Amino acid sequence: MGRAMEGMLSVFAELDNNMRTERTRQGMLERIKQGMWVWQAPIGYYRPFKGSSITPDSKKSPIIKIIFEEYSKGIHTFKSIADFSNKRGLETKQGKPMTPQLMEKILKNPIYYGFINTWGGYQGTFEPIISENLFMRCQPEYLKSSHASPRSANNPLFPLRKVVTCKECQTPITGSSSTGRHGKKYPYYHHANKNCENTGSIPKETFEQLFVEHLDNITPDAKYEKLFKSVVLDIWKNNHKKINEENAKIQREITALEDERQKVFDFHRTGKYTDEDFDEQKEIISKKIIQKRLLIQDKWKEEFEMEKALDHCFSFVRNTSKAWIEANYPTKIKFQKMIFKERIEFDGNDFGTAGLSQVYRINQEYCADKSSLVALRGIEPLFTG
Repeated sequence: MGRAMEGMLSVFAELDNNMRTERTRQGMLERIKQGMWVWQAPIGYYRPFKGSSITPDSKKSPIIKIIFEEYSKGIHTFKSIADFSNKRGLETKQGKPMTPQLMEKILKNPIYYGFINTWGGYQGTFEPIISENLFMRCQPEYLKSSHASPRSANNPLFPLRKVVTCKECQTPITGSSSTGRHGKKYPYYHHANKNCENTGSIPKETFEQLFVEHLDNITPDAKYEKLFKSVVLDIWKNNHKKINEENAKIQREITALEDERQKVFDFHRTGKYTDEDFDEQKEIISKKIIQKRLLIQDKWKEEFEMEKALDHCFSFVRNTSKAWIEANYPTKIKFQKMIFKERIEFDGNDFGTAGLSQVYRINQEYCADKSSLVALRGIEPLFTG
């Protein structure tokens, strides 16, 4: 009876908590419908007193407006507009400098023209800092169709934009096109930091050819392929063995619980358990059995042919540069993320090798015996997902 009472009380507590949460949510929704901003005031606004609506900050709101006006020109990245903001003294409420990620959130937040973009969207009753027109001119859809289209986050003409950074100043390399006297477009890669020694434009064809040569340089030598495969197979077989052992242990525990449940039936049949005790004990054990069964890992690996998967993987690895050249834009992006776990540094002439995924680091880190390769981490994730 004690456990049954505890269970009932926990249900009531959960129900009460859910009701309070729903009441809070409804209260917030009602205030939002009235045009009130109910969360912490965003940068550029402040709340005069608890429970009041937000109001433009006399010092920060003019800077916010200038930022939107500057960004709408289509000449900035989030990094350069963050630098622009920091030079003008804009900072977070904790006194920290503005970051590219924070600038992106600000520039995409309609709160600044007075619109609350949540629960269907409502017009705010607080004073906006900018006009709706200025806000829209800073959005990707507008910029994509304007003179600043090369800044679009997904530009098939420049698959390496934002993936490569300048080694000297860490500014992301972007891409754009200039127009010649006869209207011909000339695509090139560059970055916006004019104070960097490596600032300059590189023709798209030249830059991507350098990248292709870099892919050839990091492609693992054929002599390491067999070794790498054997290491991965060893790891996979060991993991598979552990899964089987864990599953067998869980299955034994389930069998013991099923025996225990059978005893409950026997006790009830012989009168040792009342109907109430029987129902309570049966439910407790049944729940334990269900929980144990959920812990059993799928057996898909037993039917998975890892050697064939490795062959398929290396058919790409052996021809990395060719595969990248022939791939469409979305596939190029996936390839780049698979090969490079971090952004690729470029010093003006060559690409760096930091952040390579495990298989592409073999040439750099191979130390003459199998144990050195086993010590490296990051092999398993290459073949998952």
